[in-house]
Amino acid sequence: MLRRGGYGNKIAYRLGRWPKLGPKKIGVKRIWIQAVSVGEVSSISQLLNSLSEEKNIEIVLSGTTSTGLNFAESKFGHLLTAHGPFPLDWVLFSSLAWKQIDPDLVIMVDSELWPEHFQQASDRGIPIFIINARLSDRTFSRLIKLKCFHSLLFPENLTVVTASERQYARWQALGLSDKEIYTSGNLKIDSVGRNRFKSSKRNQLIDEFGFEESSIVLAGISTWKGEEKLLIEIVQTLRLENLDIRLLLVPRHAERREEVVGTLQTCELPFQVRTRNKNAKGGNVVYLADTTGELASLVGVADFGFMGKTLPPNKGGQNPIEPIALGIPLVVGPNYQNFHETCTDMFLHRAAIKTKDRSEVIKQLLQLAKSENRRKELKLACIQWMEKQGSPSAFTLEVIKKKLEI
Repeated sequence: MLRRGGYGNKIAYRLGRWPKLGPKKIGVKRIWIQAVSVGEVSSISQLLNSLSEEKNIEIVLSGTTSTGLNFAESKFGHLLTAHGPFPLDWVLFSSLAWKQIDPDLVIMVDSELWPEHFQQASDRGIPIFIINARLSDRTFSRLIKLKCFHSLLFPENLTVVTASERQYARWQALGLSDKEIYTSGNLKIDSVGRNRFKSSKRNQLIDEFGFEESSIVLAGISTWKGEEKLLIEIVQTLRLENLDIRLLLVPRHAERREEVVGTLQTCELPFQVRTRNKNAKGGNVVYLADTTGELASLVGVADFGFMGKTLPPNKGGQNPIEPIALGIPLVVGPNYQNFHETCTDMFLHRAAIKTKDRSEVIKQLLQLAKSENRRKELKLACIQWMEKQGSPSAFTLEVIKKKLEI
């Protein structure tokens, strides 16, 4: 909260003082959806649009981070009955918000477990959904050990819609009934859109970044500490071989900008920081996109990319679906634990490149930079993988409607 700021906006909502929404229309069900940040809100884009088209459903959307709330308001505000910060999970604040919102169903995105929120639902007999449910190795291990808290974290009125079969097995191991667990696939598949990045948009961004149309663009996607330096060194190596390669860096946390700028200042390559001036001068080599929520709109310029948080000591990985949906050939480091199922399936269909260590990451990125044919092969595999995924949002919508009996 201190690092990112913006939490003072609508602080009363965080204390449970939501505005009273008034009585629901006859036959209308009110759904309260909690999505923490930009990523979670983005992942339910298609679902929100589909729910808003149902005449007998109204939506209240809450969030946690200031960036997530701003994104939700700008993109979906017109579809919502109300939106604002999620109340602190203490009985006084939670009960106040529940009285004001009075939902018929509550939905948590990705696997948030809030005991007081769940208790309020249980006391009122309100169904709880967790959608796009994913438990990391660390979280799953902790939950297995904390069996004494399972009655608080997994109430009887809980339904879980998981992102994969592997996740289904994890929720099953935690003691949930098979009747209350479903598998939809990852909702992010629907949220990224399936239209190819338009050449006119690419040309506009290439000019904005100070690159040339003929440049080969490497993207560092949601990078973490140490990964930017590796990518910069690769670009330096290739440019010494007279290859016109440029680098687009999109760090996972925008507040790391000064750290990344410090690294760039030592590399002797022209660079531009987006928050200082989004338009770079011609001849720029590295473009630092130090903003939040712009990944999908910027990274489509890339000819190939590296998936962040996958190189040690970083661990867990970031979601690879967005760049794959844009047809970007992707090199993934050895640590992708948080997206194990998705990445494994991509590797199986050759839609992304798996590596075992830092040296292999470097080797694969160098090879992709020098082989246009290899990039084309991977791009086609990305498109084919996306076409096979179906619509997780449509499946989730049907499960929700069934629970609401509409």
